[in-house]
Amino acid sequence: MTRPPTPPGGGQGQPHQPWQPHQRQGWHQPPPYPHQQPYPQNQYGPPRQEPPKGKKFLFWLVPLIVVVVAAAVIVPITLSGGGDEGQGQAAPPPASGSPAGAPKKKWELSGAKDVPEYKHGITTWLHEDDLVVVRDKYVAAFTRADGKQRWLAEAPDGKIFCGTGVEPVEGKIVLAFGKAKAGSEDGSCDNATVLDLRDGKLGWQVPMAIPQKMPDRVVSVEAVVTQIMGDVVFVTADQGYAALDLATGAIKWAKTFSRKADGEDTCAGHDMLPRDRKAVVAVSCLTGDFSVTVMQIDPATGNVELEDSVPHSGYSISGIGLLSVKPVLAYGSNTEESAYFVFGDDLKFKSKIDGGKPNSEEELDGTTSQGFGLSASGTEHHPSAIIVEGDTFYTPTRTIGGQVNALVAVELSTGRRKWTASVPEGTIQAPIKIVDGQILAQVGPVHNTGPQRTVKIAVADGKVTPFLEAQIRNSEQDETGPIPGFFRYLWADDRVYAVAGRWSNLSVDVFLVQAE
Repeated sequence: MTRPPTPPGGGQGQPHQPWQPHQRQGWHQPPPYPHQQPYPQNQYGPPRQEPPKGKKFLFWLVPLIVVVVAAAVIVPITLSGGGDEGQGQAAPPPASGSPAGAPKKKWELSGAKDVPEYKHGITTWLHEDDLVVVRDKYVAAFTRADGKQRWLAEAPDGKIFCGTGVEPVEGKIVLAFGKAKAGSEDGSCDNATVLDLRDGKLGWQVPMAIPQKMPDRVVSVEAVVTQIMGDVVFVTADQGYAALDLATGAIKWAKTFSRKADGEDTCAGHDMLPRDRKAVVAVSCLTGDFSVTVMQIDPATGNVELEDSVPHSGYSISGIGLLSVKPVLAYGSNTEESAYFVFGDDLKFKSKIDGGKPNSEEELDGTTSQGFGLSASGTEHHPSAIIVEGDTFYTPTRTIGGQVNALVAVELSTGRRKWTASVPEGTIQAPIKIVDGQILAQVGPVHNTGPQRTVKIAVADGKVTPFLEAQIRNSEQDETGPIPGFFRYLWADDRVYAVAGRWSNLSVDVFLVQAE
């Protein structure tokens, strides 16, 4: 997703260093692109440890502890078998477009025999009755009722897919593709194609000549094909942005980024999300007095309609991304701090929230991209391990292997941590969705032999209720099981779909967590 052009590191009072683009932190970092320097990786701690011999994990007999920060009260909750729906609450309804009346068949896809080999996943969506996965070598649709492959579309001309839209629009998506250099993910990502999700057929295929302020960036520019908006496709590509005609792929207009606040014009876009048929883009510039800039751009004309910037705090910010546009929440980090930046509907900067020291146990892990870390280009938008609703966002603390972490509710207006909730013997990987006042959150095992679980966490006070559990089987050669950080989780049909972001012939590629 992210292409930060701000200098890495950079202590207080130090001069700005030459601009080197970066990418957002994730579970896996590919080698740097030409003209780039690597950025700090997230540290997820030591490998998961096996429990002592003979130790059995009895989840339903272990009390859950919820820490309500505001009241400083520790409340033990005794859980009992079967997955309590919680105070008479009905089970969450199936997602819109889910298979009506389809039988609940438990299925999983193995990386060894059920899916074609790939290297990196790019994203995944629920679309009508399908689970659609976008990978570097292909896009495939699997029927959610039984996991059968409905169609598969390979990247054109032996190239690889390297970016795509935030979500499908009217049954179509636009994909960026390009050529990777032998043995690495480096290379150009300068072509686009449209894909019909009804039948998996590719339409027009065109080169994207997006202008760059620094001419040497043109040959290796990595494109972010972000969203279909009306009759155009809005594209960000490092220092430039453009609109492609949806019918033909032809470029209708193209511009380079600049910032009004200080006149800086050597800038780059990092991330984009659509808001009310407009493009909201997170940008930063080579020099100047500001670290993060947020713009609202009209995709019909390319005109910047709204803009505001966050002043420098003494440290250069990298890893910039957008987490939400309703309300607008951006993110940036460096070796000294991670921060969340809140903007109003008018894109005026409102406040900065401390996200904790990077890679510490207390860091808010809202930018973890749920398994699909970085693909061939690393520039497409990544849904993060965060839910933003009203005046609160919910995200886990750093997911360190072999340790229990917590889900945290943070008040946007003040930055106050309203409550934290932990699960014994579990690492909360991501909140998935809010259903009837309950956050559905995915929980991985602390030990290799533990189950994958989904719990409900009350929005009001962080009370935790068990919900679903699944023991995942893998090849006997795979001692660690499916690595939790390599999966993204989706909720539909009263079950969780876990989709891998990296291919492994020893582990499952897609699995379900559902009631038996």
